[in-house]
Amino acid sequence: LGEKEAIAALRRMGLKGKERLPTKVLSQGQRRRVAVSRMLVNDAKLWILDEPLAALDVGAVALIQDLIAKHLAQQGMVIF
Repeated sequence: LGEKEAIAALRRMGLKGKERLPTKVLSQGQRRRVAVSRMLVNDAKLWILDEPLAALDVGAVALIQDLIAKHLAQQGMVIF
């Protein structure tokens, strides 16, 4: 995993400009976006999600739902 991939995943999740901040200064919703970014760069086949839509705005919910649908379409697995 390279730095470029990590930064690209964070930007994809709407965290542009926050790539260098420690997670402790981020909002709960932004922390969830960081967690999803980690899943994206790790290319895990199985995603285990605990309340993945909590503390997210409408745009982020749609983004997460889209990512889950794409993951499933690519033969991935998701447990909520």
